[in-house]
Amino acid sequence: MGGTDAVVAGAGPAGLATAAMLKRAGLSTTILERSDAVGSSWRARYDGLRLNTIRWSSSLPGYRMERKYGRWPTRDEWVGYLERYADRHGLDVRFGTELRRVERSGEGWRLQTSNGSLDAGFAVVAIGHDHDPKIPQWSGLDSFTGELMHAASYRNPAPFAGKDVLIVGPGNTGSELAYKILRGGAGRVRASMRGAPNVIKREVLGLPLYALVGIANNRAPVAVSDFGGRLLQRAVFGDLSKYGVPRAPMGVATSIRDRRVAPLFDDGFVDALKRGEIQILPVIERFDGPDVVLAGGERIQPDVVIACTGYDHGLEPIVGHLGVLDDQGSPRVRDGKDDPRTPGLRFTGYSPRLAGQLCMFKYEARRIARAARRDLA
Repeated sequence: MGGTDAVVAGAGPAGLATAAMLKRAGLSTTILERSDAVGSSWRARYDGLRLNTIRWSSSLPGYRMERKYGRWPTRDEWVGYLERYADRHGLDVRFGTELRRVERSGEGWRLQTSNGSLDAGFAVVAIGHDHDPKIPQWSGLDSFTGELMHAASYRNPAPFAGKDVLIVGPGNTGSELAYKILRGGAGRVRASMRGAPNVIKREVLGLPLYALVGIANNRAPVAVSDFGGRLLQRAVFGDLSKYGVPRAPMGVATSIRDRRVAPLFDDGFVDALKRGEIQILPVIERFDGPDVVLAGGERIQPDVVIACTGYDHGLEPIVGHLGVLDDQGSPRVRDGKDDPRTPGLRFTGYSPRLAGQLCMFKYEARRIARAARRDLA
């Protein structure tokens, strides 16, 4: 496959932004993408999805999103923007090429792919944190006679009309799916919750309050962000413990920093909970034929179980041997910053933020481009 100044793995928003800034810095740059189109993970998201980040803060460097998309762009509008972004910057994307392993090669890197190897002086991994859907290995799962699916397979609420649906993990995705399925005519919607989430309202009195506060809090001390987040949650939602949602054990900023768990962005879920239309249940203990057995022994028989249980980053086989991952399989050094153990290898797109990740990609991309230009000079 030859060689190039820089290689970026992943043609999602983080990878596209980084490649554009590397090219602007005068470096020959190649993007490796395992699918056949840019933004492939976004294309696979469910119908009706809108960004949780404001349009103007979501734009990638060098090309603003059009105002016609409004405050919260849809999935299709976002995908169209990514396509135009790649075209506008003339990015070299090698589709159908999956990164499989990164190795040291002299002062640079050798990237083993599904189509051979590629040498580069600088390498960036941006394959995304939602890489491989993950379903817990519950006891008795093989005996379950109902339908089990991961949230990654959900497209729209139509197949669930009239059905008894159990959502497992009502975090950001789970809460939104629960509400959409409820509105789509499901017979019953319940949610099994393991941990208490921080809850943020998408809009308050027509204002994107969480987004504005989140952007401001990117530079605020963690304790200040935690305190402000608790005040805001209490003022907007009141006490949710009476509805089965206890107070989160840690503040929103601490949760993002220590657990890399973003808050639940509410867009109707909490109101449905308060009206009794969605019920919170204990965690799943095991499966037993048609039954889902909950902690405490209660048995229920949902028609469908939707696991909103997250994703594996898929980084272990690629860079695990380099000692750059923590015990959760995430990069130890993120945000496009330098890891002294692996100079010239950077990761971008792996840090959740209160204001959302998209607004940070421009900064990470520029940081990486500056470092690459300096290192390869």
